[in-house]
Amino acid sequence: MRSRFYTKTGLHRFLSSLEASAGDFVTVYVTPASFSDYIDSLTLARKYDTHLAEIKEAVKTGVVINGAGKYGTGAAMFWSGLAKHIVLPAFPIARNEISVGKFDASVLYEVLDRKYVIGVVLVTWGWYAIGMFDGNNLVECKIGTGYIHKEHRKGGRSQKRFARRTEEQKKDFLRRVSNRINERLGGYLPAHIFFGGNKLILKPLIQESRYLQTRIDIISPRILNVRYANREALVGSLAEINKSLVFTL
Repeated sequence: MRSRFYTKTGLHRFLSSLEASAGDFVTVYVTPASFSDYIDSLTLARKYDTHLAEIKEAVKTGVVINGAGKYGTGAAMFWSGLAKHIVLPAFPIARNEISVGKFDASVLYEVLDRKYVIGVVLVTWGWYAIGMFDGNNLVECKIGTGYIHKEHRKGGRSQKRFARRTEEQKKDFLRRVSNRINERLGGYLPAHIFFGGNKLILKPLIQESRYLQTRIDIISPRILNVRYANREALVGSLAEINKSLVFTL
């Protein structure tokens, strides 16, 4: 099974090419909450037995299971004798739906073409970048730093003293980032929030931030792979957020 990331524009072109191809399609949409159970319970007319068996087998492969867990957006499946694709969209599928015959990308187009308000929080130890996007526009932004001692390697009491100081600096830094999140994002009601940077920071940051605690259900499980938490990374994160993952059998 091959996989490929698509930008929003690229996925539109991909779907258009499928729509133009000949074939009797089985189209399946499944929400994040019912991903595996819904597929297991699917039944179709006997003429589609082969397609249905292939779909059920494909969604149980390791790469699809891992991808679905990472994205947490459900899936769209387009299956014919020649075209066999599973799409993990950038944003969640809203309803379970199945159709046979004509290729049907309508539900996926709804997901792709909706205008989203998105919060982004990028944090590494010592750096943070917080932003809110309204569609493609960055409408709120805060970049900041916090000094944290590097690891002390001499050993003995000195090492322990530096370790305690570093832990206190990390706690102070998380409090500072949490306060900035509460201040800058508190007036917004985003559809989704994405975190990027050091993934080990996310849990203690949620514990520190009232804003994130009250919106934990919209924090994406997908951790953005960014090395630096700065304005450049923040602006560039939108392209990464809008990427969908397509598996082809």
